[in-house]
Amino acid sequence: MGRKISEFALTRRHFTQGLAATALAGTVGIPSMARAESAVTFLGWQGYDDPVAFDGFLKEKGITLNTTYIGNNDEIVAKLRGGGIGQIDIVTPYMGYIPLLVKLDLIQPIDESRVPNLKDVMPIFRNDPNIVVDGKLYGVPFTWGGGPMVYDPAVIPTPPTSWKDLLKPEFTGKVGMMDDPLGNMMIGALVATGTQTPTKLTAAQLEQTIDFLIELKKQSRVVAASWGDLSDAIARGDVAITFNGWETMVKFCADKGKVVKYTYPSERTHAWLDNYCIAKDAPNLDAAYELCNRVISVEGQKRLAEVALQAIVNSEAVAALPEDIKSLYPYGEIEDYGKKASFFGFPPVEPEGDLTTFSDWLKAYERFKAA
Repeated sequence: MGRKISEFALTRRHFTQGLAATALAGTVGIPSMARAESAVTFLGWQGYDDPVAFDGFLKEKGITLNTTYIGNNDEIVAKLRGGGIGQIDIVTPYMGYIPLLVKLDLIQPIDESRVPNLKDVMPIFRNDPNIVVDGKLYGVPFTWGGGPMVYDPAVIPTPPTSWKDLLKPEFTGKVGMMDDPLGNMMIGALVATGTQTPTKLTAAQLEQTIDFLIELKKQSRVVAASWGDLSDAIARGDVAITFNGWETMVKFCADKGKVVKYTYPSERTHAWLDNYCIAKDAPNLDAAYELCNRVISVEGQKRLAEVALQAIVNSEAVAALPEDIKSLYPYGEIEDYGKKASFFGFPPVEPEGDLTTFSDWLKAYERFKAA
């Protein structure tokens, strides 16, 4: 491709490492600043501003961008609740956070007539129930990915068909895991409990999930801190197969001279979908809509795919991609993607009957970490 992979692409994933309880406290604010009429305040992941800023589009539209990068999705909730309403225009949450943001009245519905490029967004993304709340669209989806099983075909010519197969003796010491609380626990719950809604777990199901992850950890050689580290481990031959993964690891490993493939086991896996959302009382609404439309334009989407190696949602942009980039993701089977990798909602952040909360999940995950 001839371009250096963006650093954020190696570490950026939607799975939060923060505490939801901290987010709900809402004590973090946005510094006040003098702003021009179209000075859009952007709160999101590093690199997610690039598709709207790379080619003079902002200058053409008379927009300047005041950017604050986040380290996890909780910061969006915290900063909007901590004084950001009326100051922040655009936020970029993972789809699982959108129902919470709507419940807290922190974002506003999207006027679809002002985002004409939505017509080219593939239905699986545009109609995701996490971003359509009470019949109203609250997010402009623009990038996605999943957690497949990544494997070295030189060592494992035929990949396992089940995540449980990684517990077999022949995989001892060959498994690599990611230190990804939400992703690991969603897959773990699918496998250990048989649930079809792995983010709605009872205390007993959560314990089963952690027990399974600990058993799998005993099989593993690496629990990596980033997707770049996990890719390095499989490229070096330290591990031959992963529990949890990312489709883009194929490219990361190829750049290091290692051919890897991925598969989606029978129990399914998780998927994520990131969005441009407009904050409640956004002070620069017209400009915010310009950016929402731009990020899903053919030009913006190609930029995201070719520079950051992110999966994209615009079917016209996918058709225009070079084959080596297009082949990283299963675009040709996209309508069946939900049968393999699902956009699960976020765990409850407040008590709901006998369901465990995300705070409970993080406490339980510490048992896995300590094992």
